[in-house]
Amino acid sequence: MADGLETELKLAATPAMLLHLRGHALLAGKDHAATLVARYFDTKEGALHEAGAALRLREDGTRAEQTFKIRGNGSLHRSEWNVPARGGEPDPAAFSARPRKVLESLVNGASLHQLAMTRIERTTRRLRFGASTIEAAFDSGTVEAGRRRETISELELELVKGSAIDLFALARQLPLGPGLVWSVGSKGERGHALALKLPFAATRASDVPLSGGMTVAQGFQAIAWNCLAHLLGNYREIIASGNPEAVHQSRVAMRRLRAAFSLFGEYLDKAESAAFRAEWKAAASGLGPARDLHVLIERVEAAAAEHASDAGELLDRLRRLRTGATRAAKTLLAGKDFQHLLVRFAEWLERGPVQSDEPLAAFASRTLGRRRRRFVKAGPLGKLSDEALHRLRIKGKKLRYAAEFFAPLYPGEGAARASRAFGKALGKVQDCLGSVHDLAVAHDQHANLFAGIEPVTAARLSARFAELLESHGPGRRKLVKAAAKAIARIEDTPAWWKPPAGADASAPAAAD
Repeated sequence: MADGLETELKLAATPAMLLHLRGHALLAGKDHAATLVARYFDTKEGALHEAGAALRLREDGTRAEQTFKIRGNGSLHRSEWNVPARGGEPDPAAFSARPRKVLESLVNGASLHQLAMTRIERTTRRLRFGASTIEAAFDSGTVEAGRRRETISELELELVKGSAIDLFALARQLPLGPGLVWSVGSKGERGHALALKLPFAATRASDVPLSGGMTVAQGFQAIAWNCLAHLLGNYREIIASGNPEAVHQSRVAMRRLRAAFSLFGEYLDKAESAAFRAEWKAAASGLGPARDLHVLIERVEAAAAEHASDAGELLDRLRRLRTGATRAAKTLLAGKDFQHLLVRFAEWLERGPVQSDEPLAAFASRTLGRRRRRFVKAGPLGKLSDEALHRLRIKGKKLRYAAEFFAPLYPGEGAARASRAFGKALGKVQDCLGSVHDLAVAHDQHANLFAGIEPVTAARLSARFAELLESHGPGRRKLVKAAAKAIARIEDTPAWWKPPAGADASAPAAAD
């Protein structure tokens, strides 16, 4: 590829699937085989890894190359620069001015050390698909760090020329499923994690790279890709280990994505968007039982510890249920339908589902003002049912996600300070009403939690469960009162979303 930007889709494959893919009709072509040995370098503190960057020296038997990569704002594009390697150690000065400055600022004068090595048997083929030229790389080998080693088996589809739409259209016709899943972890990242003995760290929501000159069409695409990247950074860890934080963050990513559909609904094709919204809702619901049981177990453990009470039998029951729910979540995410949803949705995003050239800043101002007005008119919270409070909580989540999405459009310390206060108050509402919802769900789940076991045992565990829930943490009345106070703060927060200087003055501003 040319220096500057790499557009690549990586699919993790089982060895048997990788062998099968070599004979797939859509991936047919002339083989070019090579043995690639790459050494990855970083500071002792892992400064490059922390910034999502990688520096490697790679040999293929005929030439040696030095490469510097840094991830972009989504999960498809990375900046990449290549220069011939001279000697066995990295040489930042060999890069052109832009990558050299970025690399030197990240290293900040620290020494570079080899952390990991990969040995890859690679077969590449040049393909024509649609209007694009795509390079398919079949990779099998190992990543090594000291005595630690992991296997690598994956198919990389890199865009050589044309449109990323064709990458996804091609992937959509491959046998996606448990043996072939979308992966965003690079070989360098795996090597760094192995070398530094890094445990899994859940990917959290990041700022969306929005700017005042963007249109509504560009804004939706950037926001939706940000949400998809959030999900892609977590979902494979659920498949691998069932990690509770990965489950939580994957659900958050899907909620953010559904909020984006709600915010931009007037610009989206109703039939297409309704189908995607239904699929994302179903996927999030599939993770719900595992997440709810994580929360219940944490609450019971905390209550038992607080009162020095034995809850072993109850916790054993809940943990068995969590194991089953987590197994179901793993099956869902690795399955053919979910993998096709990921790829179809990315292809749809690349096609540009929103066509509006309305200034994004004007739309954001109008949207935030309107949604705040609706949210603060909930009325006395103490008179609302659990269902009504849950609906209000969902409105608050959408408003909070909208504020987080659009905050980069409004620079300046005053706007940033008001935005943080706004988000903090919305977070308080979400936490309080979320706890109310968790209590309601816990009580509603009594029958399901203890179904199928001997009646006397079920009655004992159910009574113990109710006792521990009631004894720990603030009750419903206190939580609702705290949520009402936070809503009052939201109502009083200055409207930091007024159109910034330079925005389209002809667009209607939010009255608030």
